[in-house]
Amino acid sequence: MQTNAHRGRQPLHRLVIGVVVVMALGQVASTFSAAAQAPAGDRNQAVVTVRGMQCPFCAYGIKKHLAKLTGATRADVELAKNQAIVTFTPGAKVTDAQIQQAVRNAGFTAGAIEWRAGTPDEAR
Repeated sequence: MQTNAHRGRQPLHRLVIGVVVVMALGQVASTFSAAAQAPAGDRNQAVVTVRGMQCPFCAYGIKKHLAKLTGATRADVELAKNQAIVTFTPGAKVTDAQIQQAVRNAGFTAGAIEWRAGTPDEAR
């Protein structure tokens, strides 16, 4: 049997749980809406994980090969992060396989590729 003190806490407990659930759902919804704001056609920047880079010469070779891809307007390689960022003209039809092949042609191994929105003139 519950005492009167316990009955008074149940509505408060349920309210707190409800608020936490609503906040969590709000965060999930904002994550999905942020992803939905950049349609696939606007995702013109590829961030590529590159394995095997050890020096600035490695980075230069990768940058040179990625810059040759059709529609590439900029290629940057971040040696410390083991990644390359390639920006393409809007509407460029470049596949993950083409990017991976360019990295292989430079003599390295391409890992995950993440596409994101970016502008061709974006300063790095």
